Formats: sequence, C-alpha cells, structure tokens
Amino acid sequence: MDGSGGVSLRPDEPFVPQLLAASRARRGLDCAGADVDAADVRAACLAAGEADPFGFRLAGARITGRLDLRTCAVPIPLRFTSCTFTEPVTVQGAELHELVITGDPAAARPATLPGLLASGVRIMRDLVLTGMTIDGDIATPTAGGRPASIWLSDADIGGSVALTGTRILPPTGRALHAERVRIAGNLRMTRGFRATGELRLLAMRLGGSLDVMDARFSPADGRAIDLAEASIGGSVFLLDSARTGGRCRVHGRIELSHTTIQGALVIRNADLTAPPPGSSVRSYSVAAHTGRAVLVAPRLTVHGTVRIEGDTVVRGALLPGAQLDGGIHLAGALWNPRDTAVDLSQARLGGGLDGRDASVEGTVLLDSARIDGPLRLDRTSFAEPHDRRCLSAVNLTVTGDVQLRGVSALGGSLAFRGAAITGVVDAEDAFVTNPGGPTVSLHMAQVTGNVRLCGRFRSVGRVVLNRAVIGGRLRADGATLTWSPGAEPPGGRATAVDAVSAVIRGGVNLGWHVTSGGVDFTGASTAYLADRPDQDWPADSYLGGFAYERFEAVAWHGEAVWDADARIAWLDRMTRYDPRAWEHLAAVLRTAGDVDGADTVLVAQRRRARRLRTGRRRLVDLLQDVTVRYGFRPQRALYLLVALIAAVTAGLSVPGVQAQMRATDQNALVFTTAGARPLPDEHEPPGDCGNGKVRCLSPFFYAVDTVVPLIDLHQRSTWYPGSERDGVLLEWLLNLCTILGWIASTVFAVSFTRLGRAA
Repeated sequence: MDGSGGVSLRPDEPFVPQLLAASRARRGLDCAGADVDAADVRAACLAAGEADPFGFRLAGARITGRLDLRTCAVPIPLRFTSCTFTEPVTVQGAELHELVITGDPAAARPATLPGLLASGVRIMRDLVLTGMTIDGDIATPTAGGRPASIWLSDADIGGSVALTGTRILPPTGRALHAERVRIAGNLRMTRGFRATGELRLLAMRLGGSLDVMDARFSPADGRAIDLAEASIGGSVFLLDSARTGGRCRVHGRIELSHTTIQGALVIRNADLTAPPPGSSVRSYSVAAHTGRAVLVAPRLTVHGTVRIEGDTVVRGALLPGAQLDGGIHLAGALWNPRDTAVDLSQARLGGGLDGRDASVEGTVLLDSARIDGPLRLDRTSFAEPHDRRCLSAVNLTVTGDVQLRGVSALGGSLAFRGAAITGVVDAEDAFVTNPGGPTVSLHMAQVTGNVRLCGRFRSVGRVVLNRAVIGGRLRADGATLTWSPGAEPPGGRATAVDAVSAVIRGGVNLGWHVTSGGVDFTGASTAYLADRPDQDWPADSYLGGFAYERFEAVAWHGEAVWDADARIAWLDRMTRYDPRAWEHLAAVLRTAGDVDGADTVLVAQRRRARRLRTGRRRLVDLLQDVTVRYGFRPQRALYLLVALIAAVTAGLSVPGVQAQMRATDQNALVFTTAGARPLPDEHEPPGDCGNGKVRCLSPFFYAVDTVVPLIDLHQRSTWYPGSERDGVLLEWLLNLCTILGWIASTVFAVSFTRLGRAA
C-alpha cells in the first residue's frame, strides 16, 4: 500500500464495515482484484464521520458502476491505488479533503478510469491522478456538446494537482476541461504524461508552478494546451526529465493569450511542433502573422525570464507579443521555414533579448517592440525567411547594445528601419546575403553609439543607412561588400552601400572592399573621413553633398591622405560628376591651410566639367584654363600683359616701324619720329617733337598706353600709324594688342574679385 500495511478484503463480509475498520486501524484495504460496488464505496464515504482522519485507502479493486459523490462532503482523504473503474467518477459540487487515484503505468494491466467529472468540486488538499489511464468521453450540457475525459471547471483545489505518468486518451473530446479552476499549489504533468486531447485551462488560477516534464501532447485537432487568461503564481516549465532523459514533446498549439506568469517561462530540451496551417485557431485568438503557430501569447505577461534553451527544437512560430519583465533567452532550433518563427511585435522585454547561438529558419519579428536591455544575437544563424526578412525590427526601441557579431543571415535582411538604439550596433564578422535587397538596414534609425560593420563582415546585397543618425562612428574596416541584383528585375541604383542623408557624428572609418556595385553617400555628413581614396570608392559611386570636416587614417594606422593630387584622382575616377563633391573637398583643404591644394582641386573640377561641355562653352572654358586657370592663377593675365607690353615696345623700337608713326599738333602740322614733315608755303619746320609742340614717342609708354586700357599716358592719343599700307597693317596690330590687353586686364581684375569673395 503506502508503507502502513494493508488489510485484505474478505468478500463474504460487508464492504463498508471492513473499509471503516481499516481506516480506524490506519491501514488500507487490499481487494486483490475483487469487484467492489461503487454504491458501497459511496455508502462508506457518507459514513466517513465514523472513520479515522487517516482516511479511506482502497487498493487493487475493480469498482463497478458509477461512483457518484455529487454534493457529498467527505472530510477525510480518499485514496484509490491500482484500482480499475468501470464507469466515470463523479464528484461535482462535492467537498473533499483529498482525492488520490493512482496506478502503475508499467503494470501489465494498467489501472483505468473512464473519466472524472469534478466541476465545482472543493478539495481541501491535493488531487492526484498519477499513473492512471483515463480514456472516457464525458459530455455536459454546459460545454456545448464537446466531451472531455476530466472535468475540473470552477473547481477549487487547496493543494496541488499531480498527473505524473498519467495517460489521458479521449476518443473524440478534450483530455482536460478546467476553465476557471483554482489550484493553490502546483500542477504537475511529468514522467511519461500523455494526452491525445486538448488541455483547456482557460482562466485558471494557479498559485504554484505548472510543471511539464517528459510529457507528450498529440491532440487530434491541434489544440494542445489552452492557458488563455490564466494567472500562474509560480513558473511554467516545459522540460526534459533529469531522471529518464525523456523530452517534452508538444505536437499542437499552446495558447497563452492574456496569461500572467509571476515566475519564469522555461522551455528546455523540448520538441514543439505546430499544427497544420489553419487548424486549432480559436475565435478569441488574436490574428497571427503566421499560418503555423506553436505558441500564441498576445498580451502575455511574464515577470520572470522567458528561456528557451538546450537543444530545444521548435517547428512553428513562437508568438509571444507580450510583456516579459525578465527578458527572453532563445536557444536551440526554431524552425518555421518561409514563415514567422518568432513574433515579438509590440512586446515589452524588461531584461533584454538573448538569442546567441540559436538556429532560426523563418523570420523573427520585433516590430514596434521595446527592449529594456541589450539585444544579443551573436552567432545566431537565420535561413529560409518570410518575405526576405530574417530579422524585422521596424521602430524597435533598445536601451542597450545590439550585438550581431558572427550572425549568419541567408536570403534575408536584418532590418532596423526607424529603430531607436541607445547603445552600439555591432555586426563584426557577420555574413548577410540578400541579393537585390537590403542586408543590414538602419534606414531612418537613431543609434547613440557606434555602428560596426567591420572585421570579416560580408554583405551580398545592399547595406542601407539612409537618413540614419549615428552618434558614434561608422566602422567598416575589413568588410567585404558585394552588390548582387538577385532574381528580381533590376531597379534603382546598383549600390552596395546606401547612406543618403545619413548623419554620422563620430566619423566614417572605411578600409572596406567593395567588389561589386557603388557607394551612395549623397547628402551624408560626418566629422571625419578615414579612407583609402584609391581603393575604397568604386567608380560608380555618388558623393554629391557628402560633407566631412577632416581626413583621418584608416583604423588609426598610418597617416591620413591629405594630398590634393590623390584626392583629385579620387574624385576624377568617379563616373558621375557632381561639383558639390569637388567644392567641399576644396573647402576642407582650405580650412586645413592648404590653399594651393584647394585651388588645384577647383581647377581640376572645372577641367572635369569642361569634358562634359561642347561647342563654344568648351572653347571659353579652355581659354580661361590657358590664361588664368579659371581665375585661380590671375598672375597669368599679368604675364600676358607684360608680354604684350614687351612685344609692342620692341616693335616700336624698330626704326622702320617708328617711321610709320605720325603726330599732329594744333596747327595740323604732321610730325614723324624724325621731325616735322615739310608743308607748302611754310618756313623751315620745327625740329624734334616740334620743339615741344607734340609729345615725343616713347616705345615703352606707348606700349603701356596701348595694352593697358585702364591707363592713359597720352601716347596712343598723340601718335598713330600713317595711312600708307604698312601703317594700316601696323594700326591693325596695335588694335589687336589693345583688345588682348583689355581681355587680360579684365580677367585679371575679375580673378581678384572672385578670390576676394571666396576668402
């Protein structure tokens, strides 16, 4: 019996006195397989006032008929050991001290119970159904015609409920129907527990823990355990058995909608398999983002930690969507290929999310979730995602770091669009492939710390940083980036990195290897740029509006590249010309004190622009380049003026040229450089320069007066070429020199005006 010995049943004597006598002797009654009428057991229970508080203990009996204890008050324990019941036991509305029905599941003929109808029962201590095989279908008018093997609706149990080694095998209905049941202690389904029907524990109030170890659930309708709106004072455990090593196996759906768990939710070394799509869904279940859900828990509240650990295998979606004050730990294998594997959308995780070393087939959703702690996914592997998203964290809020070191994401993105992260984003050594789409996306995200895409980081697709605000640095040294168009029709820009209008306050540290595609930093801004200008920027890149304050060395090794020629070669290699990139480079060099380098950059910019022009504009640009280097070398115009002055001076110093020059005084007397020309009816003409009547010809000052139009030395207005043929040619040459001098003087003046504005 139970260590207290037992009294053998005497079939030829009345049953009730024997059972009362055994109770008063504090011993059990061993029936050795004899038949016992259920009415006699009821009669004994009604006479329980004559028994000892030790209670009734009956072993090895075959109880025939229905044991009906409805509304009965039995103040002593009732224990049935290895007894077989031919009909269900009914204790509806009864008040019992304790009810224990146990059997040996390893026996050749296991003890059976066709069902237990205990709705509204009040049990002061425990309800134990250990080792029994319960295989009945009991229908009640309040259940809408749906039968169940065990009924505990509205029951009140002051102790625990033990179902250790129990097998509940309903032919068609539920295994356990226990809506609104109140259990002060624990609910244990352990050591070989089996159920082929649903356990409906809707709105249960459990004071202790729910222990599920080495148990198996395989309901025909796919509804395994329904804990919706339940309140659990302890923890929920789905574990393997430390004694036998048997795993917990659930082939069906677990419902935790609006459930509150004061302790932890721990799943270790378990096998959870979702039912087929569309099955097991209840009318009150929240619509899920997946067709195959194994754990559905919108508005679940867990004040402890949610831990999925060991070599747990989940085939289907985990859908907490919950408030998890202690955070969540994910490990093992979570498999729901091309569907949602874990849905934590709009969840509140108080202690962070730890998914290190997990294997995920499907998509992890963190959209609009809040994580008050770090997000750790180091070395997690993602594959077979839904809609090409391995991790969707749109509008996620993380008050900690996002650790993605060593992540492997195949065929989908790690999307943090609009996320707010108060720590760093560390994807060092990660490998993400999503041909034709984004790989790591921080589109419009706000990151307080650094973004690390460095080490052996590899991206096949597009890294997206558009409109992101990064408070720290962007590190990409050592990364390998490849643009691949994928199977979809090509569209947009073929870029391996998109950082349009990104704000990176700490600086950009490159040193990456872009094997295919370009880089788009249009409108981005940062504190410094650490790069290798001859290696880090593919020719098919966009740099218009990219603003940086200075240059630094890559990974703080070596020296920064400030050389103007190297930077000119950098921008000149770009297939797309954008003057903003050149002008900003010149401004950075000028701010650093390299004025000549800045001017060289701007000259190179104009030359690059000239290659894109045609016709007259290109000719004008060429003239500006040759003369004064687009105004950045105004001394060249001065050189031209000096050359013209020298040429005119030299020409006018030749006697033959001087012979062509003429001057006229106020009396219309014509002079040559040799003196006045004889006039009719005049006396001897005046001597040289008319004895002061006209200015003497000075070749140098005449050249200055001719070439520099802003200066009037009264040489050009006094002397002019004669009307002879040679004089006409000389006049043309002098006028040409005047035009050239005017052009050179104007360019010289305009160049200084431009430089003054630039300063």
